[in-house]
Parts: sequence; C-alpha cells; structure tokens
Amino acid sequence: MASTERYVSLYRKYRPTTFDGVIGQETVVRILKGSVDTGRTSHAYLFAGPKGTGKTTVARILAKALNCDKGPSSHPCMECEHCRAITSGTDIDVIEIDAASNRGIDEIRDLRESTRFVPARSRKKIFIIDEAHMLTVQAFNALLKTLEEPPDYVVFILSTTEPQKLPETILSRCQRFDFKRISETAMFQYLQGLRNIEAPNISDEALHQIVALSGGSMRGAIGLVDQFSVFGAESVSGATVLDLLGLPTEENISLLVEALLSRNPKAVSSVLDQLERSGIEPADLLERTIALISGYILDKVTLRTRSSDDVPTDRLKTFPDAALVNLAAAFARIQQQSAYLSDPYPLVQTFLLAMALDLPMGLDRPREELSREVQFASSQDAPRPAVPQMETVQKVVEVSPGSPDETVPETRSTSAGEPAEQWAHFKALVSDASKPIGVMLQALDVREVRVDQGVLWIVLGPKTKLFRTMLEQKQDEVLVPAARSAYAVDQVKLVEEGSQEPAQQETVAEVPVDDKLELLKKTFDATESLFDS
Repeated sequence: MASTERYVSLYRKYRPTTFDGVIGQETVVRILKGSVDTGRTSHAYLFAGPKGTGKTTVARILAKALNCDKGPSSHPCMECEHCRAITSGTDIDVIEIDAASNRGIDEIRDLRESTRFVPARSRKKIFIIDEAHMLTVQAFNALLKTLEEPPDYVVFILSTTEPQKLPETILSRCQRFDFKRISETAMFQYLQGLRNIEAPNISDEALHQIVALSGGSMRGAIGLVDQFSVFGAESVSGATVLDLLGLPTEENISLLVEALLSRNPKAVSSVLDQLERSGIEPADLLERTIALISGYILDKVTLRTRSSDDVPTDRLKTFPDAALVNLAAAFARIQQQSAYLSDPYPLVQTFLLAMALDLPMGLDRPREELSREVQFASSQDAPRPAVPQMETVQKVVEVSPGSPDETVPETRSTSAGEPAEQWAHFKALVSDASKPIGVMLQALDVREVRVDQGVLWIVLGPKTKLFRTMLEQKQDEVLVPAARSAYAVDQVKLVEEGSQEPAQQETVAEVPVDDKLELLKKTFDATESLFDS
C-alpha cells in the first residue's frame, strides 16, 4: 500500500541547515561566520546572485546563527526552539516577504510599522525580503529611512537576482555579498552522493548532463534528480535528460552544423523537420548550437580530449575553426532577431535555409551599416533601368492652341520629412503590426526606397526571392497600412535589384472606370475630352 506520508521535494529535504552545509560559497560563508562570532554583524545585508545558488538558504542560516539559544554562534545548535522554528519556517520573529507579490508601498509601510515592536521571543527580529528588485520606487523610498537606521533588534536581509535594478540609495545602506554560480565539479560531487541515496538509476553521463544544464543552480540540478528518481529501474542516460527537457542532442546539432557548412539545404530542412516534430524550441536549438561550437573550440584551445567515439565532435573537425566561429556568430544574431517573437520557428527556419543556399541575409553587417546603405530617392531622380517602368497617370493640359493633344505626366511629392526618418517610421509600423515581418525587413539587404506616382518601391538586394515572397504574402495586411501612414501611398512594390520584370504601364482603356470620376462628369456636365485621352 502506498505511503500516506507527505512527500517533500529533494531540494527542500536536502537544503543546508548550517553554514558548513553550504556548497560553492566559501568566501561568503567565511565572512558571515566571522561576523557572527565576533559580534560585528550588520543591520542590513544584500545577497545578490543567480537563482539556486543559496541566497535564501544562507539568509535563514544567518537568522539561526543570530537567534540560537546558544548563540549568537556561527554553529547554531539546531536543537533549540528557535533553530527548529526557523528551519520549519514558523518562527514569528523571522519574517520572509516575497517582494514579487508584496511590492507596493502599503506592504512596506506595514513592514516599517512592525519594526517598531520588539521581537516576541528572540534576540533579533529578522526580515528576509526575497526578489527585492521587484519592489516599486515608492516602496523603496518608504524603506530608506528604516533601512538606514533600524532599531537595534532589527536585521534586514535583501535577496535578489538582479542587483542592478536596486536604487543606489538602497545599495549604499547594505552590506553586499555576491553569490557565484556553483562550479560543475563541486555540484557533480554533491549530486553523486545524493544520487546514490535517492536515484541510483541515474548514470554518471546523465549526471554530467544535469550539471551542465543547471547553469550553476543547485536547486535546478536537484530538481532534475528528483524527477528522474521515479523513472524506474531502467538506467537514465544523457539523451533521456535532453528528451525530458525538450532539448536537441549533440548528434542532431552536429548534423545541422554539417549541413549548413556543406551548403546542403535538403539536409538542413530534414534536420529542422525532425527537430520540430520532437518539439525542440528554436531558442534552445540556437543556444545549444552556440554552446557546442564554443565547447569544441575551448577544448581545442585547452588541449582537452574527449572520448574517441565522440561523433558530434568528429563532424566539427572537418570544418575550419573560422567557419565554425562565423556560424556561431550568425546564430547569435539570429537569436537576437527572433528573441521576442511568439513563434520564432518560421523566421529561424528561413534564415537557416538561406544560409544553406548561400543567400545574403544582412546578418553579417551591423544594422546601422545596413541603414546607412539604403538609398532614398524621389520620382524625379535619374533613370533606374533595373526597376520596372513606373505606372503613370496622364492628365490633359492645354499647352498651346496649336498642340491640343500634348500631355504632361502628373507628378506629386509624398515626402513629409527626412527620407531616413520616414523609412524608420515605416519599419516601426511594420514591426508593430507583425513582429516576424518587422524582423525580416530589418535583416534584409534593402538597397533603395522611393515613392513614385503613389507607389512605395522597395528595392532588395540580389537573391532575395524567398524573403520577398514571404513579405508579399503580408503586403495588404501589414505593408500597405504602414505605407499609407508613413508615406501617404496605397501601394507597395517589392523588387529585386537587377530583375527585369515586365513593364506595368497600361493604356487608359484598360484602366477600370473610376466611380468618383464618373460622378464628377455627371455633376458638372463635363465633356469626355477633358477626362479621356
């Protein structure tokens, strides 16, 4: 029969309860222990560092060290009422506040009011404010005076993963300790002992994978061990860990790198389809590809050898280091372009296929450089043989009595500001309407932008047909409304530099009858000769 005892997650079960149990923060622990033993503790501390590195844990241990019946001592007894209550989280004189959900000025005013009352049964009244950077500006201002000169029995411990978001006035009033990411060696050694007790089915390979994916967070690593502790009798491998987290294997990544650098679009498409069916997120694919290339280059520089059957690394060896570094840099820029898209897969897929086809994407040059190279022109500029003939509207003008049939093309200026500013405004409007199209327009090699006879012409660099097709699919929905707002035109034409598209000039007989024009004729009883050529 199943046990009715309430299960406690491993990271809570094995959370350190004394300074000696803290892993990877030796310097921080040593200073705190010394301050407690010498009685030179501060009234306000700031614990800053990545998640899962022990900030809240050390804050609780410090609270025990200050309030232990046999203290203050850097080695709390863990037997007195105070130590047991703080460990269980029920001590009334140790108040933990989650600033993410209690971030307003009213909550801080309540906290400030409670500092006026002495501890109920302890030596110190300790306030642990977690995620302190989430407090509002008004809340920080309300906390300032109390934080600077609290009563003798009050200690503040602020914990945050983003110390740069805290006001300087708060930082200057706290004694700061920076918690570092736990080293892979220390984490692996600790997890080995935990694995032997709780999850013997996890192999060393899987344990190394867990450590590598935890990003220096002990809590995250223990959480993964906890998940695989109920996997069953079957051994857990590194591939199993990646499958649980929805991450691509090094085998798949090396196949993609090989296909890209070999300029094999079919192989690239095959690998991408396989990864999409496996539920791999584009962001994870980009990040792990960069990590694999970085690790390979680092191993090569440090002369660190891998196993002889390391197939992914063997594939990378066939390509020059410069090509691998350039590919990693391109992936980083794609990652930046697609970071804020709700569905980045189409854009990432397009970029990767373009790389395999050796098409220019504008990723190898800074965005500012691309913007400077865009040429802005008006309808009166020099001839442009590579661009289709502009459609013109003819208006009969009486030049002289002897030439009644002579016509002059009507031209009008639509510019309302600096061309570069108009183009930037147009791109911003496109991005607001559709993030993927906006990112694509930013990345494309745009050679020229001009307005001619009510049409916004966007001239793209060579070999951009794939991208032009995708933009044209969103022309009426995205591009035209943006052009109407930025350029006061109702048409957008995308052409490739050097293309020889057929002229679009049409005769008047082929132009549909304008209803408004017909209404004017009837209203003013105008003759046909005034409106027809």
